Amino acid sequence: MAGRLTEEKITKLILKWLETNDWKIICYDFPQSGTGISLHPNAECRELTKNKGAIIPDIIAVKEKTAVFFENKDRFFLNDFEKIYRLKMENNYSEAVSNLLKSFEPEHIYYGIGLPHQNRYLKRIEENLHLADFVILLDEEFQITVLFETAQIF
Repeated sequence: MAGRLTEEKITKLILKWLETNDWKIICYDFPQSGTGISLHPNAECRELTKNKGAIIPDIIAVKEKTAVFFENKDRFFLNDFEKIYRLKMENNYSEAVSNLLKSFEPEHIYYGIGLPHQNRYLKRIEENLHLADFVILLDEEFQITVLFETAQIF
């Protein structure tokens, strides 16, 4: 094993996999990198403070007329599945997403999660698949498995 799969490693490996499969990387972020793009809530959803409620997706990529948003973690956290679901369903960030992707004119936008493939998390992941459009798992050999996708995304 080449070491524990950190959030940074997971993000870098997914970036490489996406680029190999002809996805254009719009932006990416991992802990302490400062490279991500903040998505702020729509004007009617904003709190009083400027950055309150802003989110920074770990990866945003586009291929043809499809955009994907990734949240990557080094272990299962239910609140990340819930965050993806809110981003997808509540449309509170639709202005920021539209502005970011306007030159690509995507017809479909999907939201998902990248995680290490660990058996101890599989049951909890499977119980919460309905909250995401896709789940990507990486094993200790850095092999990527698309565990779930709502459409033929990848």
